[in-house]
Parts: sequence; C-alpha cells; structure tokens
Amino acid sequence: MKVKILISLFCSVAAIGFLKAQNNTSPYSIIGIGDIEKSNFDRTSGMGHSGLALAPDASNRYLYHGNPASYAGLQDKFFNFEATVRYKGVSYAGSPIGNASSSQSSDLQFKKLVIAIKIKPRWGAAMGLLPYSTSNYSYYSTKNVQGSTVNVATYNEGTGSTNQFFIANSYKINKHLSVGLHTAYIFGQLDQKETLLTNISDSVLVTNRNVLLGSFYFKGGLQFQTKISSKWQLLAGATGSLKTSLKANYQLKVTDGSTALINNEQYKNTYFNLPVMYAGGLAAKFKDKYTFAADYNFQSWTGSNPNAFNYQLVNSSRYSVGFEYSSKINYRDYQGNILAAEKYFLQTGLFYSNSYLRIYGQQLTDYGITFGAGFNSVKSNLGVVMGLEIGRRGTTDLGLIRETYTQLQVTFVYRDFWRVKLKRYN
Repeated sequence: MKVKILISLFCSVAAIGFLKAQNNTSPYSIIGIGDIEKSNFDRTSGMGHSGLALAPDASNRYLYHGNPASYAGLQDKFFNFEATVRYKGVSYAGSPIGNASSSQSSDLQFKKLVIAIKIKPRWGAAMGLLPYSTSNYSYYSTKNVQGSTVNVATYNEGTGSTNQFFIANSYKINKHLSVGLHTAYIFGQLDQKETLLTNISDSVLVTNRNVLLGSFYFKGGLQFQTKISSKWQLLAGATGSLKTSLKANYQLKVTDGSTALINNEQYKNTYFNLPVMYAGGLAAKFKDKYTFAADYNFQSWTGSNPNAFNYQLVNSSRYSVGFEYSSKINYRDYQGNILAAEKYFLQTGLFYSNSYLRIYGQQLTDYGITFGAGFNSVKSNLGVVMGLEIGRRGTTDLGLIRETYTQLQVTFVYRDFWRVKLKRYN
C-alpha cells in the first residue's frame, strides 16, 4: 500500500513537469543541448561526485545513481524513496558582463525523484527522473545584413532543458560482483529566439527555433568488492555507454511584425550526438567507518558533432576524490542478530574537469570543493542528505566569462518495508 501511494505521488509530480529550465543564466549553454549536469544528486555529491564503486548496504539506506550495478546492494524487503531540491547561486566575471545586475543569478528547484526496490535477494531496481542538461542564456550582439555592409543589433535568448526518465536493473552475480543496466529516455525542449533591433524597418524581425528532443539512452555498469583484511574492504566500479543520437522535431518560424515569412517543421534523425563515455572508480573502507573514493570520467566528444568557427567540441575528462566518515550504532533485530545502523555521516571532496567546450582555442575547466552530511532518524524511517559545492568554471581570458558558483542540495529519504510475508500461527 505504501509503495502504491509513493508511486502515485511520483507520477503526479512528474505530470506537472517538476524538472524545468533553470533561472540561472549560463552563457555557455547556448552550445549543443546546454550545460550537461555532472551531479547525480545522491550521496556522492559531498565526496566530489566520486562513488562509482560504492553501493547501499544494510546500514546505508541511501542510493547511488552513477553506477547502475549499485542497486543490487539494496537491503532485502525494503523500498527507498528519494527527492532532491537544489539552490544554486552564480556570479559572473569578464569583459562581456555589462552591469552589476547581470553579474549574479540564483534559483531553487526540485531536481530528483527516485524510487528503488529490492525485488529479489540478488535483484535490485530503481525508477526515477533526473535532469540531464539545461539551457538558459541572453545577450546582445550584432549581425550583418546579407548583401550589404550594414550591421544591426540583435537580442538573443534561449531557454530549455533535457531530462531523463530511467529504469535501472542490477543483479548480484556473487558476493563479490554485481552488474547493472541503466535504461533511460532523454526528452526535453529547447527554445531559441533572435530579435533584430533596427530602425531600418517599422516592424520587428524575429526568428524562433523550437526543438523537441527524445531518444533512448543506455549505460552499463559493474561493481566488485572484497575484504583484504578484517578491517579493510576494497571496492571497484566501472560504467560505459555508446554513442547516442538525439532525435528531434525542429520548428523554424520567422516573422516580420505579424507576418510569417517562414514557418516549417522537420524531423531530424540526428540533432545532437552524445559521445562514447566510460568511467572507473576505486574505493577503500576502513572499519566500515572511513571511506576513501576516487573516480575518473572520460567522454569522447571529438568528431561527435559539427564544430563552429569559434568553438569546438573536444574530449573531456573529470577527476574526483572524496572522503567520508560514518558514525554507526549496533542493535539487535527481531531474530536476535546484531546489526549496524548508521546515525550520521560527514564528507568532503575535490573535483577537476576539462570541459568538452573549446572556445577561441581555450578549453574550459571546472573545479571545486564539496562538503556533505547525512542524518538518519532513529525513531522513524526518514533521512536527509545535504551537499554543499563551491566551484569555478571558465576564464576571463580571450573575452570569455568566468562563473563562480555555490550550490546547496538537500535530499529527503524515506525507507520502509514493501513486501513482507508474516507467518501465521493457529
């Protein structure tokens, strides 16, 4: 009954479109499908986004979305429900920034809804909604009138986002090895608008481009864990995905005042390509309290999409490390077994990435520090995870824009029994 209620809530929130485009302006989101989200909005956010080798266990009630093999670690007879909200504030620096009012932006949004269930002792599954990319920009520019030497001012703006509805399945082959498959449908809408600001004509020439995206996406994963001593546990994880072509319905509309000059729509088999991606991670646990994790992510963007005269899409990589301390207590279950329960955990981490964007010959970088904490209620089935990230992306060289951002995310967790057969006695 509780699972049905949560699924109904899940579908209701999804139906009203809780994953909408951000209010934060990002000048680099004009390229491709916008800024691709690096966070999984899970327990790894406080560890520099490192955790491909980590999975839930009997004392860890939280989910890990980076590696689909992790869901096999869910506790038997329980379901997990998680919802995340994030605040993000950004300040901008660089010669294109016009005034103080345009140098800062902020927003507050829901970012995740996920439900996960241990279906069988070796089989775990999850279903949910996660953001994939966002596009939100606006700027003034000039444009040459074709066939003349006249340049006119233009105002350009764009909004939109892509999200993924996913179903993940994970199977534990033995006590050391688990495998998983993340099956997602990436969908969304991108709107672009260009307005010519000129006194040559009494009317205003406006060009609107509307893109509706939708394609399936698959990612495989595996995890390995083993004890190397009575106190140390070693874990490893890896994921990979093939090149994915995003299909789109593309509509172009050009109006001169109230007159439509162009209004056509076409279906594009390949609007934008997601590249081959692979990642690997290692982790070590000491006394089941201290966790050290490190990840490496690679994306093969070179040659995946056409380049422009002032930017190219190039191979990108990300390095991340994290540390976690977990405080646990022991208790006896109804069968008299001594089990461990987590009270709280504290985290910190670092990350550094070379972006897939190279603009005017300069490859953008993104780096930062993270902090995290989580708390479990002793008297209820509720938990909460908080993650703070402070980072910087881009540069002020070559007339580019540098973004300094702070984001705080809070994940609310509910866990309970979902299918328990009770013995009846006469």
